[in-house]
Amino acid sequence: MIIKYEQLRMQCKKGVFFMNETSKYTIAVAGTGYVGLSVATLLSQNNKVYAVDIVPEKVELINKRKSPIQDEYIERYLAEKELDLTATLDAESAYSKADFVVIAAPTNYDSKRNYFDTSAVETVIDLAKDSQNDTNATPFF
Repeated sequence: MIIKYEQLRMQCKKGVFFMNETSKYTIAVAGTGYVGLSVATLLSQNNKVYAVDIVPEKVELINKRKSPIQDEYIERYLAEKELDLTATLDAESAYSKADFVVIAAPTNYDSKRNYFDTSAVETVIDLAKDSQNDTNATPFF
């Protein structure tokens, strides 16, 4: 399923991920490719968002409000919008703080084996489950 950036932005404006003016969700987004960074950027307008990645250079760029991928909207939002966005390599810490975990990890297709490699998604799920404390039950998306 393809969700366009502007459609997701409208969902955020409609309040899908916004409780009220005084409270916010804490959301961890696993993966900062096109999908993950788009979601993290949009959600961080009204929520505390941790963008989790395994590539230090991407984390550093995002924290400097520079996009590691070429996308006009992401570049503009990072440069011009007030965002509550922190990129991190520390997945365990981000997942343990999160009310929600959005998984935007790759599922590469192997055409020779007719198989989707979901190991990255499975790794995120396992780590997020292991990072939970007794009072914080995180839904996954």
